[in-house]
Amino acid sequence: MPRSTTPAWNCHNDACPICTAPARDEMTLMRCAILTLLEQGRWMASDEIPLPEILSAGGKYLSRFTDDDVPAPAAEHWAWLEAELRLTVARAAGLDAVSALDPRIDRVLATAARRTWRRQIDLLDLAAEQFTELHTRPRTA
Repeated sequence: MPRSTTPAWNCHNDACPICTAPARDEMTLMRCAILTLLEQGRWMASDEIPLPEILSAGGKYLSRFTDDDVPAPAAEHWAWLEAELRLTVARAAGLDAVSALDPRIDRVLATAARRTWRRQIDLLDLAAEQFTELHTRPRTA
């Protein structure tokens, strides 16, 4: 995972489940960016944009926003962001992978891409729910 080159980022959204989690760290920006891309993916899916397009170029997509509430990771982190986004959606589709390098991810995502746009929205919602749960749980000592 890349280490942030800037201080911990705050999206200024008091309802953000990632940024308001009790244990924020340098990965807050990346986690919030993934959650934001999942949310934006819902709108893309309803416009019938194919799932592979939704899951690619996430960093470039976020960098186009000018709103302070939208995270914009540095360009050197875009590849990592996209890999984590793909893994998050693959997990929601049923893959129990523990690595962004798992070779099964492409097959799982290809199957998920054949779903209707409504089912893809459900998949992105589930991915966001699972991702939020994973990253907002209090850490145990």
